[in-house]
Amino acid sequence: MDSLARLAIRPVFMWYFGIVGDILLVVGIITAAMDLTIAGFTPMLWFLLGIASFLGMIWVVVMRILARMENR
Repeated sequence: MDSLARLAIRPVFMWYFGIVGDILLVVGIITAAMDLTIAGFTPMLWFLLGIASFLGMIWVVVMRILARMENR
């Protein structure tokens, strides 16, 4: 578990989850505007996947805060 925590506190994952979340939200907006489903994914599902990605970004921030508090 310690190695997972050390891996999760890297800032690259915060950038990764943020960029993926932005892309998923843009795809959701485009599919909603065109009234389109891609491989069974409705626009609402794209939005939910984007929100889940932003929750992952928040998780990385919380892990970084907890890791910093542990090192004091």
